[in-house]
Amino acid sequence: MGPTTANRRRINTRIPTRLGMSALLFFFTAVLCLAQDIPIGAPFVCNGEHIYIEGCNIRDTSDTSTCMVAHPDHLTPSGLNTYTSMTRGDLKKLLPTCKQPTPQQLAAAQAFQKKQQDLYNANVEKANEQMKAATQPTAYGQPVKPKTSEERQMARCITSGRLPASCTGNSLMGAFTQMIGQVLPSVAKEPPPGPKMAGVFQGAGNWRIDFLDQGVLVNCSFLAPDQHNYTLDFKGEHPTIIIDTTPKPLVLTMKPDGTIVGPGPFTINGVVVSGYTNPTSSYGTVYKDVYGNKYDSLGNRIYGDPNNIPGHATFSPKTATCPALNLSSKGAGVGVETMQTDMLKTMFGGDKGPPTPPGIRMQGIFAASTGFSVQFFPESVILGCGPDAARAYPYTVTSGGGRAVIEVAAPDHPLKLALRPDGSLDPGANGPYQVHGRVVTGQDANDDFTFAPFEQTCNLAVLTPSKTIPMNGGTTGTMTASASGSATPSNGGGTLSTPAAPLGNATLAIVSGFPTQPGSPNTLAGHPYVLLRNSYAEVVAQAGVSIPAGMSPYKYVGMACGNRTPECPKIMDAIKANAASAVRADANGSATFPGVPPGTYYLMISTRFNNQALVWGQAVQLKPGQNSMTLNPGNATPVN
Repeated sequence: MGPTTANRRRINTRIPTRLGMSALLFFFTAVLCLAQDIPIGAPFVCNGEHIYIEGCNIRDTSDTSTCMVAHPDHLTPSGLNTYTSMTRGDLKKLLPTCKQPTPQQLAAAQAFQKKQQDLYNANVEKANEQMKAATQPTAYGQPVKPKTSEERQMARCITSGRLPASCTGNSLMGAFTQMIGQVLPSVAKEPPPGPKMAGVFQGAGNWRIDFLDQGVLVNCSFLAPDQHNYTLDFKGEHPTIIIDTTPKPLVLTMKPDGTIVGPGPFTINGVVVSGYTNPTSSYGTVYKDVYGNKYDSLGNRIYGDPNNIPGHATFSPKTATCPALNLSSKGAGVGVETMQTDMLKTMFGGDKGPPTPPGIRMQGIFAASTGFSVQFFPESVILGCGPDAARAYPYTVTSGGGRAVIEVAAPDHPLKLALRPDGSLDPGANGPYQVHGRVVTGQDANDDFTFAPFEQTCNLAVLTPSKTIPMNGGTTGTMTASASGSATPSNGGGTLSTPAAPLGNATLAIVSGFPTQPGSPNTLAGHPYVLLRNSYAEVVAQAGVSIPAGMSPYKYVGMACGNRTPECPKIMDAIKANAASAVRADANGSATFPGVPPGTYYLMISTRFNNQALVWGQAVQLKPGQNSMTLNPGNATPVN
């Protein structure tokens, strides 16, 4: 029995999603496939099932690297292919046993790949130019100010602490989304700022829920995955997810342990795969994208002759009664979105970075009139002050007081943002908030970016949804806010001099002798200045760490902390215990240490200048009253 008219209409209204998602996936993965030993985009029939390879990892071409395999016989009713992951080695064994694509199909697939490769190369070149322009140091060790909004966004993303691969991936994703938008504007439309769900959850009764960027795939028992819309409600004790299934909505509860529960038994109207069609003469309306590629009315890509259309699954309506839901993300595998974004990230450096936590996430930009902003990504949120000072932190979303609460895990100043009914975010305070931004100063021997601090302070205020980051606001910060929100730093249990509790009357004013370039902060801007009671080498020795003969203690500690060895926290603890006073420089590189008893102390200051690491660790004799010192390349020690 075929689909009813109503069901057919319901399915057809969702089919265009396939063109958007499949095309987007293909544009991401097509670039991975030229000059590879696995045919990409060409149809095979293996054990009676149609498959084609969407893309493979280009950074690892060994037999253990993975490829994305599309299964057009197992489309969701919304038109999405289902996907599996197979190694190159397994595909090399499997594909020769399958019915091979025709020469015409191979040629058409290769031509399509070539066109997408050219498009990809152009976008990668543009993204690389943005990154280079956003991070290129000048002769004074400071970055050239980005000229375009894209370059500025790239610099902001990288200096916030997100992976450069993720930043470049976001840039490319934006370019591809714009391209898709020319074909299907409704698919490329960005979802509104606010809470969303992420991840895959499954449980007994073959329940599986896979959250997508613009919906959710639902299936249980023998039903095929079916795409639906959903909403989130935070009015109750726990967040509620309402999915628009029929004959009645599926209402689920998100528990504090991350599991999802729902009532049962539950009756759900769905569909099952009833067959496979491979039309050869009747193809309906043929659609072309801006590059001349052809698609049929179901979103199938047409290679060569439009009368020879790739096949697709067909569906029939079916109702199933499924047990109560008790779903968990543990062992649920990777969803469509994660598979797509992970492949995109591995194209740039091979590091996927931190995974997206399953559960409630946020999306979009929220900004205040003071210049303070928050920009949400799947794995982190960027706190910003003005257009350039930004820092990324992990975050969680919970339910409290009948509304969503976002908790940002900034170590020195945790932040809670409550989601208001009007969609704005309320920080619950209006005091100053210091954002620990950075600027790129160069690259080290491992080609990793090196940074200098760029502190900015903005007042907290209600944040409203925004399409852009604020282009103004903020003042240069000189102190770091504590976890309690106070601007007074910890005094180390009485051992560290602070403005509120100075230990003596001898002060030291530091002045930067480095030139400042127009539009850029001073080389020493925002740098921490520390006054030690003993020399740096003695402090390291007090930590029980032995420096190899002939090696600078600064270089050794830098290597230890860069490699995250157990010696690093020991040294950091020793430095904190030995410090007599500390301060952070302003935008001009100037700062004055809170008073200490007169005597001999040692500087602990570092920066980069002309792409060279410099340190000041010399002894300073402080007399009662005001003392001063100018830092310049002549009185610094280079670290080789």
